[in-house]
Amino acid sequence: MFTNPTNGSDTRVGVTLVTPDGELQERVRNEFAKHRSFDLVEVQGSLNESEEQLYNGALQSVIIVELDPENGEQLATLERLKESRLSDRPIIIVSEFLEETTVRRLLRMRVADWLPKISPASDIVRSCERALQISADEIRLPDADVYSFFPAAGGVGNSTLAIQCAMLLVRRKQKPGSTCLVDLNFQAGNVADYLNLTPVLDIKEINSSPERLDKQLLEVMLSRHESGLAVLAAPKAGTRYREISEEAVAAVLGLTSEMFDYVVIDLPQIWFPWTNNVVMGSNRFFIVSEFTVPALRHASLLLDAVRGLDAPSAEVSVIINKFRKRLFGGGLSKNDAMRLLHDGLAGFIPDENSLVREAIDRGEPLSEIQKSNSIEKELGRILKN
Repeated sequence: MFTNPTNGSDTRVGVTLVTPDGELQERVRNEFAKHRSFDLVEVQGSLNESEEQLYNGALQSVIIVELDPENGEQLATLERLKESRLSDRPIIIVSEFLEETTVRRLLRMRVADWLPKISPASDIVRSCERALQISADEIRLPDADVYSFFPAAGGVGNSTLAIQCAMLLVRRKQKPGSTCLVDLNFQAGNVADYLNLTPVLDIKEINSSPERLDKQLLEVMLSRHESGLAVLAAPKAGTRYREISEEAVAAVLGLTSEMFDYVVIDLPQIWFPWTNNVVMGSNRFFIVSEFTVPALRHASLLLDAVRGLDAPSAEVSVIINKFRKRLFGGGLSKNDAMRLLHDGLAGFIPDENSLVREAIDRGEPLSEIQKSNSIEKELGRILKN
């Protein structure tokens, strides 16, 4: 699971109260003041009047909303928010009464709880605590399986392997929209070019306000390949340097892992502060190397370093790409690589230079150029292990 960086010094939970009733506001405020584990944010006004503020503001962990059950517009507003900005937030409804049809509608929206408006404020606090406990026990769907590819050097074919991995996973799932390929080379990524797609990820907007990213916004920033693969890639920066925050990367990857069954990540060669978080969120983390002595030595150092990180769910290994068997012996051998990398060797991908170049030039996956190819065969074997 991808997490937002935190200094661990603030354990207070934010709660937003939306109500036009000053008396209810005061009751709830006084009760929450007794509980140091909560920070209460008050929004004065009806849900309709507060929709824009809730949509654009920094949201808290739990939302308490006073609802007029006879007001159809308020229910429609709640549905809009629950389908977008509040999709992952527990919502507690407070109202005078509820008719059966309204109860069913709220159940379909999966609100966390309903309380009569005359309830003691202490009951509202307990409802918040229960909602947080349910959230902590993860009632939501599990995160995606995440495959990350990190190049030990430039030109090792990292993007090509990430693309082919994503294509194999698309075919494995046999469901459109099941897999997303994320290009984290925000400076000069090649994934979109290799697939002849237009990159539309607005990393500047996300970087400035990562808390505003939701599924609806991320959906707009996805490029779609005809195979059904979703691609998340930013336009190349050219000569402009992009400073990307850890919070922005965590927001993108966290939401992507909720939306898809499989996520494949193409990483840049530079190890950024947020790269550690990618390791933590990966099921399998592949270091891609060429078959040379210096490359294998560097891959071995990286293997030890990444395995030394506290990432219990990540299986870290090395893929040797562009492998070509020597015709007359001598020099580096497969056995040398096995001795150096031990159990960290995932496998060898053969050198198919002409096939890869044709696929890149045509903007198509390898399988579109040659259906049965050795790169796909060997990578598929590695993914199954």
